[in-house]
Amino acid sequence: MVCCRMPVHLCDDGIGAASLLVMVLLRPPRCRLLRSLSLFLFLALLSPVAGLSATDDGRCARPEFTAGSSAALHARMDAALSRLMERFEVPGAALALIEQGRVRYLRGFGMAQPGVDVPVTPSTLFQAASDSKPVTAFAVLQLAERGRVDLDDPIEIGLEGWRLPPSRWSPDQVTVRRVLSHTAGLSVSGYGGFPPGQPTQTLLESLAGAADAGGTPVAIVHPPGQGFVYSGGGFTLAQLMLRRQSGEPFAELVGRRVLQPLGMRVSSFPTQPAPSPPLAWTFDDDGKRAPARRFTALAAAGLQTTAGDLARFTAALMPGPCGEPPGRGVISPESVQAMLTPQPNSANALVLPSSRYGLGIALKTLPSGHLLAHHPGDNLPNWHNLIAAIPERRLGLVLMTNAAGGRQMRVAVLCTWLDGIGEPAPAGCPAPSPKPS
Repeated sequence: MVCCRMPVHLCDDGIGAASLLVMVLLRPPRCRLLRSLSLFLFLALLSPVAGLSATDDGRCARPEFTAGSSAALHARMDAALSRLMERFEVPGAALALIEQGRVRYLRGFGMAQPGVDVPVTPSTLFQAASDSKPVTAFAVLQLAERGRVDLDDPIEIGLEGWRLPPSRWSPDQVTVRRVLSHTAGLSVSGYGGFPPGQPTQTLLESLAGAADAGGTPVAIVHPPGQGFVYSGGGFTLAQLMLRRQSGEPFAELVGRRVLQPLGMRVSSFPTQPAPSPPLAWTFDDDGKRAPARRFTALAAAGLQTTAGDLARFTAALMPGPCGEPPGRGVISPESVQAMLTPQPNSANALVLPSSRYGLGIALKTLPSGHLLAHHPGDNLPNWHNLIAAIPERRLGLVLMTNAAGGRQMRVAVLCTWLDGIGEPAPAGCPAPSPKPS
């Protein structure tokens, strides 16, 4: 990151540092001017190769969201984040906004390490928690495109010998599609993780009885296909399937085939949390600093990322600024559409009431008729995050927080953003205050 430590607005087309260097030059009050940069390099950075002028050189469609409306939204979100962090007692947060299918705003708010004056910046890492699941879904869908698994086959076929415990329901009904949509009737809603000093488990040990989930094994506990039963355990089965079908460790596979191709350069599924900084501190319910936890269930909860990187993933759910296809070549547009298709009997209220679930992501039809794809992320002690996208409008949002109040704050941030982009308030959002006449 070349910018100074003050929070900044960034334009990121996904190509990389070249775009960021231009922003340094264009915003001297906030970033150190690169005096040694030659005029030739400056002009090169402004070329279509850097992407910044892509919407102005005739190659790309004019954005629905104009510069004026974009600036107004950014200012509104700046004010809202500062106000809501104080209201919900959240010390640190990071926010990214996607416009025209690319990251156009990225800012840190507050402190990553209160008391030692380490602010949240665009490079601050957070635990993504359950926002790991949509990323895992990308990897599974890619495996399906390669013909290694069939979404409508029993997941046991891909597990190569591992079997679900006996139950009153047939494991043949536990298909890959139902696992990804939380309609397989599986146990283990989530994982607490392992604090420092506590031994972790192997993946097979966790499946047989997760020590960070009360010793519960992954098993069929409800009729498959008959309702929404949120199961992190199901995604741990997907983790084993990816390992056995690819021959690679899960973290290496997803890093190579999903994270790196999408430009998520600092994201990973580590077995040990990163040091702080760059990893933000997190806090218990009493506001005391608590250590970051480790996870065996990486597919369900183990992604470590920044708001900007997670926004690059979220942008891949929609067309890009120059007509790049959904999936960005990592998965096909058809697979993205499968993710964004509500599955039978998947009604839920993970973030907003009257939502449904696709493959790895929650879905809600807004009053405007647009589809809101979204997903919360919650890890102990208190990482609370949100991804949201309106693929048809090529707009999106990522919020990451590090304290208990983030769970309530994210709904308020989502509703503020929806109002700011002109979407009528859905159920679960308060009606906006009337504008003065």
